[in-house]
Amino acid sequence: SHPWEYRVEPFRIAGGLYYVGNRDVSSHLIDTGDGLILLDTAFPQTVYLLLESIRELGFDPHDIRWIVHSHAHYDHCGGTRSIVELTGAKTALGQDDASVLTDRPELSWAPEYGVTFHETFAVDKLLVDGDRLKLGDTEIEVVHAPGHTPGTMACVFEVSEAGETYTVGTHGGPGLNTLTVAYLEQYGLSA
Repeated sequence: SHPWEYRVEPFRIAGGLYYVGNRDVSSHLIDTGDGLILLDTAFPQTVYLLLESIRELGFDPHDIRWIVHSHAHYDHCGGTRSIVELTGAKTALGQDDASVLTDRPELSWAPEYGVTFHETFAVDKLLVDGDRLKLGDTEIEVVHAPGHTPGTMACVFEVSEAGETYTVGTHGGPGLNTLTVAYLEQYGLSA
């Protein structure tokens, strides 16, 4: 309940890839040379920390063009509405998680944090396995990686560092907390 306690100094990972998340939830920023891509937005209560981290690295949040979500849990997309309202960024989310924002808010994981997820947002691009999102010098391929949620997506892209090119992969959510029999039965997700 004290968001500032989650603060982590932002840092560059390699090339134009940066960590701008907090101690509890990751968020990554990609400088594409033609605008920024933000991977996940964390909690609504920590948006100010995310924006401060982006500014601290020398970037302007208004340059965020896309927000790509790993999955539709409150702790990964809770800050999206505020950031979209501030920046006008477009949003992308796995197709199989879209219903969490419209019909199944109980699957947002917000109830586990003792809150209601009021910060839903419109999705500009519903992602399916193999989709590509290109901005500037960066092209992200999304890989459907269901498990943590039905629509969990991993992102694969390249960054360049000191004359070398590296393939980066971010997994959308390996959390096993949603893969228990009790959880699946509670929410009608078991076969």
